Amino acid sequence: MQEEVQEKTLEELLGEIEEIVGQINKNDISLEDSFLLYQQGVAKLKQCNDKIDAVEKKLLMMNQEE
Repeated sequence: MQEEVQEKTLEELLGEIEEIVGQINKNDISLEDSFLLYQQGVAKLKQCNDKIDAVEKKLLMMNQEE
């Protein structure tokens, strides 16, 4: 049986990015861990950007239909 993966909302992604930034800013984090967190943050930012682009495209299509 195939499980559906629910996409996260923009707000959820932004909240996760805030958590990542908080973890990176801790003094006791290793360089390796901060780099991994940075990579996760960049991936989440890309997801945010993709969501925003999709909404912009929908708005443009709606405006053209009028």
